[in-house]
Amino acid sequence: MGLSLIATIFNINYQLFMQSAIAIVEPQFICAVGLQHLLHLMLPSASVLVYNNISDCITDIERSDGERPFFVYFFIDEELLVSYSDYFAALPQITVALSRLPVPKIKTYEFPMLNLMADEQSIWQQLLNLSEHTPTAKNIVSPSPLTDREIEVLQLVAKGLMNKEIASRLCISQNTVVTHRTHITDKLGIRSVPALTVYAVVNGWVDYNEINI
Repeated sequence: MGLSLIATIFNINYQLFMQSAIAIVEPQFICAVGLQHLLHLMLPSASVLVYNNISDCITDIERSDGERPFFVYFFIDEELLVSYSDYFAALPQITVALSRLPVPKIKTYEFPMLNLMADEQSIWQQLLNLSEHTPTAKNIVSPSPLTDREIEVLQLVAKGLMNKEIASRLCISQNTVVTHRTHITDKLGIRSVPALTVYAVVNGWVDYNEINI
C-alpha cells in the first residue's frame, strides 16, 4: 500500500519491502503509543516497533540473523538522538527527531522534526511535510481495499472539495458521495480529513502540492 512509495525512495524490491518496519524511540509511553497509532493509519502494512531506549533499537539495526527488522523510518526523541546523530545520519533510512516542546530543545542538525505536542491537524501536516519531496510510485502495483471510484472520491476530498463539488466533478449524486466516503472511512478506519489526506499522499494518489489541509 503506502509502503510502495517509500520502496521507490530506496529502490527496494517491493515484496521484500512489505516486511518493513518503522522504529519509534520515545521514553514517554503515551507519546509513543499515539505516534504508533498515527503511523499505523498511514502505513497499515508496516510493523511499527516502539523502543524505550536507543540502544535496544541499535541492537536490532545491527542484528545479523534473519530476525533483523527491515527498517525504513526512525522516529527518535530529540534528546536521545543528539548523542547518536552521526550514527543515524550515516544510515540510508529517514530519521525524524521527536520533540515535545513548541521550540526544539536541542539542535538535531539535518534531521526533520516532529512536534508531538501539536494538535492533531498540525501533526498530520508535519507528517505530510515529510512526504513533500517523496516521488510517487504509480509504476508499482499494490493492493488497496478501496475501489477505483472510492479512490477518485478520496483524491477530491484530499484536494479540499466539498461533497457538492465532488458530486458535480464525478457526475454522481451527493448521496452517492456520502456513501463512498462512508465506505472509505469504514475500510481504512480513518475518520478525519487530514488523516485521509496523508493516506492519499503516501499512496501516491494525490500530489503534495494539490492538497488542502
